[in-house]
Amino acid sequence: MKKNQKIYGIHSVNEFLKVTPHRVLNIWIQESKKSESINIIYEAAKYNEIPVALITKDQLDKMTDNKNHQGVAIEIKKEKQNSNNLTQILSDNKSIKSIYLILDSIQDPHNLGACIRTAVAAGVSAIILPKNRSATVNETVKKVACGAVENITIVTVVNLVRAIKEMKEMGIWVIGATRNTKESIYDIDMQNSVAFVIGNEGKGIRPLVEKECDYVASLPMTPKIESLNVSVATGIILFEAVRQRSQK
Repeated sequence: MKKNQKIYGIHSVNEFLKVTPHRVLNIWIQESKKSESINIIYEAAKYNEIPVALITKDQLDKMTDNKNHQGVAIEIKKEKQNSNNLTQILSDNKSIKSIYLILDSIQDPHNLGACIRTAVAAGVSAIILPKNRSATVNETVKKVACGAVENITIVTVVNLVRAIKEMKEMGIWVIGATRNTKESIYDIDMQNSVAFVIGNEGKGIRPLVEKECDYVASLPMTPKIESLNVSVATGIILFEAVRQRSQK
């Protein structure tokens, strides 16, 4: 049986209480903590009838494995993550010009959390992750994402190549980000439905995945820097699509 999850950090907890309070089972607050943000959490707990327990910093440290909890943590009901509904997601979004984000083998949960937060800000319809060779959406990811996980569809697939083929069959242009090409991301038309493939922090996109991309493109940079952090690159690419679409 899967255990319930814990979310910690003021921003993450507040966002979770705002979006999905029905999933919150318990709230723990460090007994010495007092701030406007903590007061908002108390008010949300009272409104949604969620039990609050005041505990010591040592207890909260132990509960969160000494992470930066900022004096608050919540227990949430475990929900089954979307795992095999890509076809339905694509069908639901067929009538709009969607942006999808495919993350190929991202290992660092901090990078994954930052990518998720950026994707929500850019209006991405769904994020596609491989079932294996990827960081999972755990408590660290949710804290870094500051509640963004609850605002986007995340689909895990067994075979990323097969998923890309399915997306292409639905008329979605698949664009891979790589530093091994002179083609600039800024020269690609992103007006129609697109899916951006972002690869592993060190190795980039796997060859079989890159082979399925309609285009591969890079971010123009000075020779002084070889590459950018994966979440930074993701943000630049996603918001180039947003910029292009805002022009028309």
